[in-house]
Order: sequence, then C-alpha cells, then structure tokens
Amino acid sequence: MFSQLRMREEQALLAQDYALEQVEEKGLKKGLVNLVRQGLLTSEVASQQLNMTVDEFEALL
Repeated sequence: MFSQLRMREEQALLAQDYALEQVEEKGLKKGLVNLVRQGLLTSEVASQQLNMTVDEFEALL
C-alpha cells in the first residue's frame, strides 16, 4: 500500500517536471522567434540554440 502511494507520488512529480520542461521549451522557441523577427538574432544562431536545422527553425517564423 505504502509503496503504491509512493510510486504514484513519484509519477506525479515526473509528470510535473515534464510539463514544466515543455512550457520552458515553448517559451524559449517563442522568445527566439521574436528576436529573429525583430532582427536582433539570426536564424542560424536561434536554430543552434534549439538544436534544429535552419530550415526547421524558419518554418516556425
């Protein structure tokens, strides 16, 4: 009983961590897209930050 409860708690924490990572990644993408649109950053640099090709990044623009 106790071990099942502990396992559920750990699964809930892992799910929260994953959700936070996804939000952070989306925020980073939006921020980099905005910087490129403003001409403050190149697509090449932004794509490197996201581990994408330039073509993949430019598809976000």
